[in-house]
Amino acid sequence: ARAAEVIIREVDRLNRVISQLLEFARPVAMDLKPTSLPALVRHAVRMVEAEARQKAIVIEAALDAAIGESPLLLDADRMTQVFLNLYLNAIAAMDAGGVLRVSLAVQDAGSVRVAVADTGIGIPKDALTRIFDPYFTTRSSGTGLGLAIVQKIVEAHGGEVHLESEPGRGTTAGIVLPTETEKRG
Repeated sequence: ARAAEVIIREVDRLNRVISQLLEFARPVAMDLKPTSLPALVRHAVRMVEAEARQKAIVIEAALDAAIGESPLLLDADRMTQVFLNLYLNAIAAMDAGGVLRVSLAVQDAGSVRVAVADTGIGIPKDALTRIFDPYFTTRSSGTGLGLAIVQKIVEAHGGEVHLESEPGRGTTAGIVLPTETEKRG
């Protein structure tokens, strides 16, 4: 029975790798529509609340109200995928409770910044430089494609994603998105 469990677990993992690989290999076809970024951020938070609660993780959201007034041209499904990926990574990095802090602020005249910070185990310095590489993972159950897909989607929106981390202190993923649509392409 133990061998069967291992096989099932590995088949599940393989399935995940293959579906994420296909997702990664596919060109990002964007369906851009005027979208409220705070609403998207909150929607993705609601999707992970139960999981966070199970691990005694508190979610704090600091969303700049001014951003909600002017919708951005975004692919809502793809950006939801980005936020879910970052939230789930943050939750996975915290074992015995912690804080997942999501903040949204105007960066400058032409861009906004979303930051997803956790108080988790952090990422070792040598791993930080490779964290967006396809198949690179620090987790035993990871496929190593999550952050590669995140980067691909954010860049397709004309944005950038940066990771800062301190082992033992936590990680912050920052996404900067342009508010000026004509800068794209």
